[in-house]
This record gives sequence, structure tokens and C-alpha cells, in this order.
Amino acid sequence: MSELNLKVIEGLEMEGRINTSDEAVMENIKSAIRRGHPQVKSQEMQMDRIVLVGSGPSLKHTEKELVKLVHEGAKLVTLNGSYHWCLEHNLKPSAQVVIDARAGNERFVQPDVPGCTYLLASQCHPKVFDAVEGRKSVWLFHSMNEGNPQKPMLDEFYLGRWDGVPGGTTVATRAIVVLRMLGYTRFDVFGVDSCVMDGVHHIVPQPENDHDKFYQLKVGPTGHPEISRTFTVTGWHCKQFEDFLQFVRVNGDYVLVNVHGDGLIAYALSVGADLAIDEV
Repeated sequence: MSELNLKVIEGLEMEGRINTSDEAVMENIKSAIRRGHPQVKSQEMQMDRIVLVGSGPSLKHTEKELVKLVHEGAKLVTLNGSYHWCLEHNLKPSAQVVIDARAGNERFVQPDVPGCTYLLASQCHPKVFDAVEGRKSVWLFHSMNEGNPQKPMLDEFYLGRWDGVPGGTTVATRAIVVLRMLGYTRFDVFGVDSCVMDGVHHIVPQPENDHDKFYQLKVGPTGHPEISRTFTVTGWHCKQFEDFLQFVRVNGDYVLVNVHGDGLIAYALSVGADLAIDEV
């Protein structure tokens, strides 16, 4: 699957930064790769439909749609705190994906759910891997692009036999790439809004983001100001929005993505908002 360095939002060029130092990420990866977990590798195409669930506030309004798809046989894959939301709503995840490198994220893999596969980035904190110790299905992937400073270490440890997972700065886009590597091509995405709704940034408490600064972002198709909308966003919402549109436009021939809800991403895709793309 392709990843290009594109400008997606006209007049605005954003740069994503990881929320953990390079040194801490390096130490996390050193620890993770020595635990013996298998790496995610490319698999044959799978026919199952994936319901991919983030922690966005639109889940409050799309729960019935989500439940219907799961009851019809779609595989439920959760991201970070949506793991707890789904369990609280009697929905059992088939897989949970975590990429964040901070120590507090061990809560995203608790409690243990029998039959759930844990797809963890090698940059996750050792406490996350401690929390899944002894579970039957824990897989490792490397959330990085070409040129990452950790590449030489992985080359040496795996004798060059490893694959990087590109896909943007947040777990939502990386998760789609991981699942595409595993052969899945059809995604119904819930709770990936990239905006504040009803005054909240996540449907489950996520105190790490409680002090984020809010901005107003106006989005709409060129020539139709009557259907433009203004969304309340944070900086990381904007970057996720850019990443998601870039991913869909570059990889649209490889995956079918249907974003549910009334958030920023769903709106922009539904109206074909003109956000300029130029190669850098």
C-alpha cells in the first residue's frame, strides 16, 4: 500500500510529532522485540467485513448501526479506549490495536478478553506488554516509515525480515494498514470523527487530551458555501483528518472504507469536500 507526502488541506501544511521522545521509543522497541511475539505479516485476502471502532463521540449516535453489523457477522476491531466502550455495551472485540508509546496505555488491554487478538506496535511501553503476558494471541507490528531512526536496530535483530506499517500519526489509519496486511479490505469505521462533538473529544474518559486547545475548522465543497460546515477541532484532530483523507485518496484501490457518523471525516467524504492535493 502506498504512502505519499501530500498536502491535503489547502493553505495548511501540518507536521505530526510523536508524543514520546525518540530515546524512549527506542527503548520501548528494544524491549518489545525481545519478548518473542510474532510479527504481523502479509496474508491472503480475507472476505470478512471489519467494523473498526475508535473512541470518538459519534458512537453515542451510531451504536445501533454498529451492533447490527456485528450481529450480521462483521469482525469487531477496537482502538484504544473503544475496547472498554464495546465491552460495556456487551460487544466482544475480535482484535484490539494499540500504537501509543506512553506508559498509561496498559489500561487499553485490560481486562483480558478470551479469543481477542492483541495487535500491538513495537513502540508500545513495556507495561503494555507486561499486561498481555501469557495471552494466546499477541502480535507485533512496527509503526514506522522509511528513514525512521529505529530501522537499523530492527534490521539487525530481524536480519532484515520485518515490515514497517505506514499510515499517519494516529491509531486509526495505522490500524487500517495493519488489517490490510492481514488481508482485510472492507472497513466500516465508527467513532473516528476528528472533531469535538457535544463538548467532548472522546466518548470514554481520556485525560491526556483534556487540556488540548480547540480551534474552528470550516470545510465544504468549492462553489457550494451553503453546505459548508464548521467543526470544533484540536491540533491532533486536524492532523488525523489530513492523514485519513491522504490515506483514502492514495489507497482507495486497495480498501473500501465507509465512515459512519456525523463527524468531520464522514462529512468531508460524503460531500467530496475540495481539499487541495499537491505533491510536495
